[in-house]
Amino acid sequence: MPHDYDQGLAALDDLIEWAEANASEQSRNEATTRLHLIDALLTRVLRWPRAAITAEEPAGSGRIDYAIGTPAIQFIVEAKREGVYFDLPAGTKLGVHSIESLTSGSAGKPLREAMEQVAEYAFRRGVAPVGVTNGNQFVLFIGARNDQVPPMKGKALVFPSLTDMRSDYRLLWDNASPVGIDERTIYRTLRLTEAPPPEPLARHLTNYPGVKRRNDLQAGLDILGELFLEDVARLEELRDDFLRDCYASSGALSQYAEISKQILQTRYALLGAEDGPQLATLVGKKGLSPALTQDMLAAAASRRPIVLLGDVGVGKTTFIQRLVHVDAADIFANALSLYIDFGASTTLGQLSAFVIDESKRQLYSQYDIDIEDASFVEAVYHGALNRFEKSVAGKLKNVDIVAYEMARIRFLQDKVDSGAEHLRASLEHLRSNQRRQLIVFLDNIDQRSSEDQEQVFLIANELAQTWPATVFVTLRPETFYQSSRKGALSGYQARVFTISPPRADVVLQRRVDFALKQLNETQRLGSYPTGITVDSESLVAFLGVLASNFRENQELLALIENLAGGNMRLALKFVADFIGSGHIDTRKIVTIQETSGSYKIPLHEFLRALLYGDSVYYDPDSSPIANVFRITQPDGREHFLLALVLSQLQALGERGSEEGYVATSELYTFAQQLGFNAEQIATALGHASEHRLCEVSPRYSGDQVRAYYRITTVGAYTVRILMSYFAYVDAVVTDTSIIDEGYRTVISDAHTLADRLARSEYFRLYLDRQWAKMPNSELPWRWSDVSRKLSQDIYRVGRRTDPGTWGAGPAS
Repeated sequence: MPHDYDQGLAALDDLIEWAEANASEQSRNEATTRLHLIDALLTRVLRWPRAAITAEEPAGSGRIDYAIGTPAIQFIVEAKREGVYFDLPAGTKLGVHSIESLTSGSAGKPLREAMEQVAEYAFRRGVAPVGVTNGNQFVLFIGARNDQVPPMKGKALVFPSLTDMRSDYRLLWDNASPVGIDERTIYRTLRLTEAPPPEPLARHLTNYPGVKRRNDLQAGLDILGELFLEDVARLEELRDDFLRDCYASSGALSQYAEISKQILQTRYALLGAEDGPQLATLVGKKGLSPALTQDMLAAAASRRPIVLLGDVGVGKTTFIQRLVHVDAADIFANALSLYIDFGASTTLGQLSAFVIDESKRQLYSQYDIDIEDASFVEAVYHGALNRFEKSVAGKLKNVDIVAYEMARIRFLQDKVDSGAEHLRASLEHLRSNQRRQLIVFLDNIDQRSSEDQEQVFLIANELAQTWPATVFVTLRPETFYQSSRKGALSGYQARVFTISPPRADVVLQRRVDFALKQLNETQRLGSYPTGITVDSESLVAFLGVLASNFRENQELLALIENLAGGNMRLALKFVADFIGSGHIDTRKIVTIQETSGSYKIPLHEFLRALLYGDSVYYDPDSSPIANVFRITQPDGREHFLLALVLSQLQALGERGSEEGYVATSELYTFAQQLGFNAEQIATALGHASEHRLCEVSPRYSGDQVRAYYRITTVGAYTVRILMSYFAYVDAVVTDTSIIDEGYRTVISDAHTLADRLARSEYFRLYLDRQWAKMPNSELPWRWSDVSRKLSQDIYRVGRRTDPGTWGAGPAS
């Protein structure tokens, strides 16, 4: 940035010289003034890129002269013709002044009208920093404030002339350049403190978030639930049965997804666009792709790795296990298979060293091959030893047998100490002498950073090039997309197969059926932890509840399918957490199942287990469900920003032609037209991406990289369904800042159901009042519709528990 600063300062000197030479032409109109002075001030002196400046941007009944910033408008400048000087009070010097003093009286009217006009634009676009200029004078102030102070009651930074700008160019740069606007320096200059929203109720609760206690039955079910639904795949004695009975082919479209089939079907379309790599589907309706088995046999000869692409949790590891033990068992029966799990260790250090160490360990533990064994080493380097015999050192054999043996040992030890080269030579020896194919899997790197993934791909490519092996590597799609165009993968042509997630309902049905089968046949598993005493009949009853609900309870399946968002690992965790949750009445469920033979899990029971986890209160840092009502500024309208942006994202994505992706600029334009500022929008999009409500991907066009967003089932389901449930609102209300002091006093800690219902109703009414501040325009989502459904759900719960108090409830 120092280079830009120096160039801007030099440009200001040129502008001053030009203005003095053309001082007689001060009758220039606004358009000419903008062309000669203001454009130069913004682009050359302040170094704003022309691509970031939009002229004549519509705003209400008027037009913004300069809307500056991309993808969001960050700075608005109102231009006046040069002949209209702002009559500042006598003696006004460069610096900070009260706006009222600058604009008082008839002499201050031109400046006052210009500032009021740009403040109106700022309010409509949610842009705080604004300026008014005629090319010679520059007045900067905050046009949209969140501290309840009207903009015209605040202060402004005034540059009375171009020479004043030159006398303290650093002040001008720090407050009006791109970097200065990014750093919000104008707030510090005007000594304006940005008010945070009030603290949420959670900040005032003792022992927040608390730990929910479990009874013995819940604790036992929790342990066994994880064993059956998550860890059963790791049990060696059940491995083959599990992989045959529980594996669900990927690619089936869910009937419960809250987003269009078009987006689901084009999950990986972005990867193959723009001259990207050729993609093949790994598993189809008829099973394993024939192309994969052909590539397995040919990959070692072609010396290129096979890339398995899939989002986190779609089942890449399970696919590999089934490939090895079921689908291609005949190939692997006579092969040496090395599985390098990068997710098994939290501290890997040097990735290449980890691959070497793991390969050596697995050769020994799985195949009883110790590549450092003396006799094995001698066999590997038999030819090299023959050459050693003929070397100068080999002549010691006839002179000093001890020295000869020492030299021979050092020769072999140097080979062993070469690390990667010794491992490669050992593998070549095994292939030549045992006629066994070597297959290497580099897996679970997708749980690590993009940089680590790129590094592991380079390792996979090197192994494919130098080892006599077929090499598989698993990657995340977005990492592969970015790196194949601009990163480490851009110079390689890998063979790529994609893995789509299976349907969550199918996976869960098969897992529970498998667990029930094992319990009914053996009463236990061989890997039961010792010392566990639990009523296995209760577990059978509880698994029976799950089995029937995973077949028939469509409302429950829709929740799991959408909130898992294709991550089967997460879907299984949802179930394991529910089984042992302290927030459900486990004994009641088991009793009803044992006596009546069936129990339909109400959605609110499962939802509570997910919302709270092991905590007493909702904790946004540990819950898999996001609070979409959270706000970052004391602006009650912000409660609805995330829902509005996600709904607009879905609407644009499902009717567009970009596989559901929407440009960031479109989302900023939409939200700023509703009056939200760039910081609010950026925070909302970051929160949405972090909590999987949407996904963000870069798109490359030449040297330009732009971010594009796409709705996920998690985001669509949260906005369309969850926001209207009492159980959801009851949880997140403690994490939500309440702007209205009157409502803040009645939204307090609550434990009885009656008090929680009343609190949720107050919260709903509070949100109704904040929604009334929104512009009355066509919107893709309306809180009033959600509020009506929420009211019905609150009254439904109230009537069920206390019919006398709640009466007939609201009309549907």
